[in-house]
Amino acid sequence: MIILLSLALPACYLSGITDPQANVRRLPVALVAGPQREGGALDGTARSVADAVRTGTDQEKIRIIAMSPAEMATAMRDNAVYGAVVIPEDFDHALAGLVTATPGTVPARPVVSIVTNAGAGNLAAGLVNGAMSPVLAAVQHSVAERLGVFADPYRALVLREPFAVRTVPDRVLPPRSGSGLTPFYLALVTILIGFIGASTIHPAVDAAIGFAPSEVGPFTTRRRYRPASRTTTLLAKLAVLLAVAPIAAALLNLTAARVIGVPMDHPLVMWLLLTSAITAVGIGALSVFAVFGSPGALVNTFFFVAMSLATGPSVPTEALPAWLRACTSITAMPPILDGVRAVLFFDGRGAAGLTDGWTHIAVGATVGLALGLTTTWWYDRNPRLSRHPAEAEATAGALLRR
Repeated sequence: MIILLSLALPACYLSGITDPQANVRRLPVALVAGPQREGGALDGTARSVADAVRTGTDQEKIRIIAMSPAEMATAMRDNAVYGAVVIPEDFDHALAGLVTATPGTVPARPVVSIVTNAGAGNLAAGLVNGAMSPVLAAVQHSVAERLGVFADPYRALVLREPFAVRTVPDRVLPPRSGSGLTPFYLALVTILIGFIGASTIHPAVDAAIGFAPSEVGPFTTRRRYRPASRTTTLLAKLAVLLAVAPIAAALLNLTAARVIGVPMDHPLVMWLLLTSAITAVGIGALSVFAVFGSPGALVNTFFFVAMSLATGPSVPTEALPAWLRACTSITAMPPILDGVRAVLFFDGRGAAGLTDGWTHIAVGATVGLALGLTTTWWYDRNPRLSRHPAEAEATAGALLRR
């Protein structure tokens, strides 16, 4: 098992982050080209620039979505796009001013903006900028060639770069946002609390009923065994989890907001989300222990830690390798991270990932609970799989007598 983990963990950790630019598939980027003034020789240049952006972009890597300014603002708030290319409404007019400017004057060049979604993180912004900057550089060259027809030789030399390109975030994140990484670390801590909590509850309840010894340093104690079915034992562990999850979430929330100073405009929503996430992860981990026994620790480590760190904590889903992108629908990190990010950076909007986070957390908890209870029920009904020492000895004796 250790050998398998030695192969699997590097594959999970390094595959997603090594070359996200090469793995990008259909990254959504908005294209905003407002209506232009008409009546000049350069009318239609802005439209030509927009068309060149569409045709010059690799459609397999970047999904260009035409939007109005209002639609772009909504898409940014809903975390539906990672960035946008914005062509200003006075683009054609400003270009005409460059061509017809009187000698000795330096008119302002129009500016095409690459607007990045600040809440999506720095890596997403880098992917958008890295994909769109070369496209706009090529468009600059083609526009310069067109303007040379209208300008004298001297001005044609000046107009080699007829418009400027700048990269700006759609907004400034609040202080103590960790350059957009705070949601990732908060989601990771939440998963670890659920995972480690389940790993603590599992042996503690087994020790409480006398099924397993309890060790503290060099001291070992074992209570008298109290027969309990696997299903009853699992339910007892789940009851402990449900009791401590709200307290753990409250302490996590309090530490993040009050002690560390993470800006949190919706603390109640965050507490409910963290409580649900800890509960869902804990249910899944306890069910894995119920199914696999001691090897469940390795299964849980791989699924809740390795796969969570591999499936998009800082890399957009669209920039993951295909096999990791497929795993994002079943691993714990993406829905929890989307929910936390929506609460911290997108005003708790459901469309920004909170609704999807709630849904996936609920589905994950339900599947984990069904897996655990169904498996323990089947184990309890099979005498050969008895958890009770006396019954196991009687079954073994009966098998030997046959």
